[in-house]
Amino acid sequence: MKTSVIIAVIACACCVPASLALDHHEPHTNHAQHDEDTPVNTMCPIGQEPIVEGVPTIKYKGETIGFCCPGCDKEFMGWDESKRDVFVALAKAGNEPGEHHAQADAQTVVPTAVKSQPYTLTTCPVSGEALGSMGDPVVKEIDGREVRFCCNMCVGRFEKNKEQYFKKIDEQMIADQLPFYPMTTCAISGEPLSEDGKDIAINLIHANRLVRLCCRSCVKEFKKDPGAYIVKIDKAAADAQRTDYPLEKCMIGGKLGSMGEPSEIVLAGRLIRFCCAMCEPKVLENPAEYLAELDKARAKQNP
Repeated sequence: MKTSVIIAVIACACCVPASLALDHHEPHTNHAQHDEDTPVNTMCPIGQEPIVEGVPTIKYKGETIGFCCPGCDKEFMGWDESKRDVFVALAKAGNEPGEHHAQADAQTVVPTAVKSQPYTLTTCPVSGEALGSMGDPVVKEIDGREVRFCCNMCVGRFEKNKEQYFKKIDEQMIADQLPFYPMTTCAISGEPLSEDGKDIAINLIHANRLVRLCCRSCVKEFKKDPGAYIVKIDKAAADAQRTDYPLEKCMIGGKLGSMGEPSEIVLAGRLIRFCCAMCEPKVLENPAEYLAELDKARAKQNP
């Protein structure tokens, strides 16, 4: 009886299709063919960016570890051994930190975590014509951002070369909002945005708002939760501008405070105060007009 069982088992094993047998042993074959000089990771454990060819690698427990920048190797070796081991295990499984964010970080599309503010520039980004010169502006949301055009023809031209036109918009918005930016330190790291009197900040426009950060690492951190940091920046702007706010009346309604505590928004870096929240939408419909009125009042206050 036992002999017949053994023979049956051997027969079954011989009947296993070759393709299934190959699939069963394939992981071991791949491991054996791994080049020990090829980094086991694709993302730097420190910068969480793609590793860069030419940057020195290190050997760790028989595995080659790659990095994005010189110096990352020393920081990696400064980790606890258990933390290094976890990283290597994740890398071998193709699930190292940063792997799932690499594609998103490489794109220039603005995240949708924060609702875009209105387009606050006075001209069409394509034609350069004043908005309103050809009738009511055409308002579009493109890649999560509001953009306004002088006419429908400009919308199509914009969409064919978005990168060029968004770069143009960003440069104009940075120049417009920079004088009102409330923080001299990075909203994430707390590091100064200037060194020896020289501006060293990275300026970026997120959802039509200016954000100034100290380094690329903070830019990546900002993208993880932009809403939290924008709230911090807007609060700093409101606190800085509230005490010398140049208007006593709401630009839409009555005297500030006449209907209780004034309502407030921060738009293009400027604090705007209202007699009540019901007045806010009218400003957002035509922001450039009301920002010009506010800037004029501020310039008159501080000649």
